[in-house]
Amino acid sequence: MHPDFESFRIGGRTLRYICRGEGTPAVVIDQGSGISIEASFLRPVPLGWARVLRQIEKTTRIAMHDRAGLGWSSEPSKPRTSAEMARDLRSLLQHARIAPPYVLVGHSIGGFNVRLFASEHPHEVAGMVLVDSSHPEQWRRFSRILPPRSLRESAIVRRLRGWSDPAASAERIDFTMSAEQVRGARRLDDKPLVVLSHSAGALRPPGLPAELAERLEGVWGELQKDLLGLSGRSSHIVASHAGHHIELDEPQLVVDAILRVLREARVAGSTPH
Repeated sequence: MHPDFESFRIGGRTLRYICRGEGTPAVVIDQGSGISIEASFLRPVPLGWARVLRQIEKTTRIAMHDRAGLGWSSEPSKPRTSAEMARDLRSLLQHARIAPPYVLVGHSIGGFNVRLFASEHPHEVAGMVLVDSSHPEQWRRFSRILPPRSLRESAIVRRLRGWSDPAASAERIDFTMSAEQVRGARRLDDKPLVVLSHSAGALRPPGLPAELAERLEGVWGELQKDLLGLSGRSSHIVASHAGHHIELDEPQLVVDAILRVLREARVAGSTPH
């Protein structure tokens, strides 16, 4: 365990979190599936979200946590949805006395979680950054272009088919139900939003046929652009040399996107009270 992290008890479970810096709006990070924030702080050289935190804390307050099933947080006893993860996040922020307004930053499935948080508590949110965020239509769209099942298909194709199984995730995430929840979420209206996407052609894992990879990339790109419709004040940034984990490959790009939303929220007076 890292000495700068604290524990929060909720419903018989423990969640681990870190909060640093001073200022408002506070930045709240919700990471992708399977990524332990605390573990990243234990590395000899800070990387990923640990590196992002060290930059943002110079400007404002910032909080991150390990959801149930990650790092030293308690393991979930049953499949969980994004709505439950968003509720955990709000309870943690209240416990740690991290007052709104918030700039929410969601990576991958974390994008679902922050969108639901913002939908339920719109007056607590000043803006949002979506970092290669999941989209509720992605799995439906992917399934339409996957080739017919084959005993000789690669492991990556099998994983694409088995995305909906909560047992495949350490967090036991119910992706199907989470996608349904996000379909009903509210827009951000005119609050600042930055959609940050991985660079073109960056996702070419071994075993994935080139033609299929290209088609999947096309779908992903279309869905990333669709996220811009969540706000009337949105902008799209595409990484130059980053894969899905932009916080690892181009952390400064993530930092710059967060600072941009912070500036817009402050200057435009969109910070809710």
